[in-house]
Amino acid sequence: MTKRVDTVETVVDVFNIAMDIQELYLKQGPFKQLSMSEMHVLEAVDKETSPSMSAVANHLNITLGTLTTAVKKIIEKGFLIKEKSAQDHRIYYLRLTDQGREALKVHEQFHQELDSIYTHHIPKERVEWVFSTLNEIYKDLVIYRNELLKRKNQK
Repeated sequence: MTKRVDTVETVVDVFNIAMDIQELYLKQGPFKQLSMSEMHVLEAVDKETSPSMSAVANHLNITLGTLTTAVKKIIEKGFLIKEKSAQDHRIYYLRLTDQGREALKVHEQFHQELDSIYTHHIPKERVEWVFSTLNEIYKDLVIYRNELLKRKNQK
C-alpha cells in the first residue's frame, strides 16, 4: 500500500468508527427509540431557517418520499410537528417539539465529546488547516456525488 492509499483508508476508518460510536451513543442514551437517520432529520430541521419538507429533503439529499416516511415515524414518536403553510397550503413546514429539542441537545453533546477526541490530537496551530482541508475535500466530494447522480439519471 502507498502512503496515499493508507491515508484514504484511515479517513474512511475514522468516519466508520465515528458512525458506529454515534449509533452506540444514541442507543445508550435517553432517546433509544430514534434511529440515526431520524436524528439526522431532526438536525436538518433545526439547521434550516425555513424547514419546509422540500428544504429538509434537499438538505439531507434524499427524496421527498423518503423524508415523508421518516417524518411520519418521527411525528408518531413525538419529536416533530408538521404544519401546513398559512400562505401556501401545498407547503408543509416541520418544527421540533420540546422532546425533539432535548434529543438534539444529547446529539450535540455527542458531537462535543467527539470533537474533544479529535482536537486532542490536533495541535492548536493546525486546527484551521485541518478544518479548511477537510472542507475542501467535502466540497470536492459533493461535486463528485452530483456528477455520479447526473450519470445515474441519464441512464
